[in-house]
Order: sequence, then C-alpha cells, then structure tokens
Amino acid sequence: PGLPGDREADVCIVGAGYTGLWTAYYLKQLDPALSIAVLEARFAGFGASGRNGGWLSGLPPGHRGVLAARHGRDSVVAWQRMLNDSVDEVIGVAAREGIDADIVKGGNLEVARNPAQAGRLRAEVDEDRHWGVDGIEILTAAEIVERIRVDNAVLGSFNPHCARIQPAKLARGLADVVERLGVTIYEQTPVTEIAPGRAETPLGVLRAPVVIRATEGFTSRMRGLR
Repeated sequence: PGLPGDREADVCIVGAGYTGLWTAYYLKQLDPALSIAVLEARFAGFGASGRNGGWLSGLPPGHRGVLAARHGRDSVVAWQRMLNDSVDEVIGVAAREGIDADIVKGGNLEVARNPAQAGRLRAEVDEDRHWGVDGIEILTAAEIVERIRVDNAVLGSFNPHCARIQPAKLARGLADVVERLGVTIYEQTPVTEIAPGRAETPLGVLRAPVVIRATEGFTSRMRGLR
C-alpha cells in the first residue's frame, strides 16, 4: 500500500532498490528500535536493481589510481577489500534470511585470444594484485579449456570475487526481510521533493530527522536535493 497521509519516522529512505533496502537492513541491525520508512514510486526493485545483468562482484567501478591520488593508497586498498568482502556478505545475508536469489559464486573469467590481449590481461592482473585483490589466478590455454572451450585461447585470468544472482529475486527477497524486521515500505508513492527533514509525495509528507536519498538513476526527475 501507498503512504496513507502524513507520517513521521526516525529515518526516511527514498527509493526501494538495492541502495535503499540494504541501508534499511543494516540500520535495523545497528539499532532495531529505529522507526524506518521507505518510499518507493513504483514497487521494490522496479528500477535497475530488479533487472540488471545479475552481477554481484568486487570488480571496481572507477580508476583506482585516480582515487588513490585523492584519498591515498591505503584507503583505496581498504575499499577494494570491502568490495571483495561484500560478495560473501550478500551471499551470507541471503542464506541467513532465507532469500532464494539463485546465487552461484562462480568467479569472473577473462580470456585473451591473441598476444596483445594476453599482455593487457597480465597487466590487469598485476594491477589488481597491486591494489590488494587476493586469489587471482593466471590460467594457461589448457587450464582455460578445462573450464570452458574458447577458440584460440592464449591466456586467462580468474577472479574469485564474483557471483551470479537473479536480481529481481534478491530485491524482492530483501524487501520482505526488512519488512519482517519492522521497516515500513510504502510503494506506489512517488517522492516529488526532498527537503531537510521531510519527503513530499502526492499522498502526504513523511517527516524524519534523517532523510536518505537512494534514488540513483531517478534522481534527475526530482526537485530538491541532488
């Protein structure tokens, strides 16, 4: 159901995708007494969270060298390790909470089919190791064929910090879990404006001292905070 008029909460989360739902989950782990309300324009997992490519990976989004120049190498190494650990964290939460999301931790395999690609692949592996990624293997052509048949395979690399998921199942399962923990999700409730201490919708205003914007790709459609 949608927001039934004006309401108040300790925390208001705008957006019931992965960002919003994981935020609600971990806030409840930290403080079960928190009153948390999630506002969602359509339904939980409607956007990219429910129909992405099914990746659950520690592969870094962005250039680690650029980040290190701004934040320092130690911070980037810690960030990379957190990305890697997050794969097992999601798998562990799904197992504990009974979320069936067709998760298979199969890793990430890259294959080079000519000498130039092999050189770039080796450089990528060296860079990953430089940033603290453990468990990466260089595979020979014969070792690649043992995993999957690829014509003209020259060299391969295997990164264990990746898994496959069914994204909609994970999003909907996570929504069920946070509701069981006491989080209220108001679907079919588009937020038209975010302001300090409140989120405005056509169905009413949700007031909270903490308002978290988790709208990701839908942010540009909203007035207020960007």
